[in-house]
Amino acid sequence: MIFNAYQNSTDGLFGVSTVSAGHIFAHQGRTISRPTGRKDWLLFYVAKGSELFTFNSKVRASAGSFVIYRPDEKQMHIHDEDINGEFFYVHFTAPNGFSPLSFETSRVYNTEPSSEIRELFEEVINELHLKRASYEKLCVSKLFCILSLLERESSKKNELEKKYTDKISFVLHKMNTEYDKNESLDGYAALCNMSKFHFLRVFKDITGQSPLEYRNGIRLEHARQLLESTNASVSEISERLGYSSQNYFCDAFKRHFKFTPSQYRKQKNNG
Repeated sequence: MIFNAYQNSTDGLFGVSTVSAGHIFAHQGRTISRPTGRKDWLLFYVAKGSELFTFNSKVRASAGSFVIYRPDEKQMHIHDEDINGEFFYVHFTAPNGFSPLSFETSRVYNTEPSSEIRELFEEVINELHLKRASYEKLCVSKLFCILSLLERESSKKNELEKKYTDKISFVLHKMNTEYDKNESLDGYAALCNMSKFHFLRVFKDITGQSPLEYRNGIRLEHARQLLESTNASVSEISERLGYSSQNYFCDAFKRHFKFTPSQYRKQKNNG
């Protein structure tokens, strides 16, 4: 299997030219840190797993998500999951004033994972590797096919969000204000007048996380604040936040922050 390939000319279409493309399998801790970006454009696609991006704040991109960076734009992201991640990318050059369809740069767009889009990335990589006649033009045409399909999938996502925004926003408000309550999935779904399975699909489509993952993230952020600002014991914090057991809370905290609650508090106190 060819994992990455490069172009050795500047030919393309309409001033756009691919530079390189690749297929990445990332282990936990793989970090990209380019404070001043690169001199070319980048399309980065999450095929499996997730990636944590840093813009003005941290944003998690799940499978099917993508980010576009323009030249000289800061690129900061990390694969922080235990399981390996799988990603595709294309670096390309474009003339001044180039606009990547309807997309903004340095922003996560969430779409459904697509085998068609994966295959197009692989075709770009293969064309760059084999370098047959007119491969430069074919690479650019396939890049625009990828962008066009991503635009189509993004528009579906936007329509879904418009349809269910008010209902899901109400649940998000409940989670943010009543994060200590162990409301069931059936209970959240009833608030939206949806079946449990419909609610689960819509919630994940809009937020990129399951309802319980989202609520757990809120709880853990409050736990972090309590560890820093109070003398409450780990047991008290666990109970206050609605966890069923202290051990479950400690395991969840360590998976999220890479430290146990006690280790985190000690590190902050010593800092």
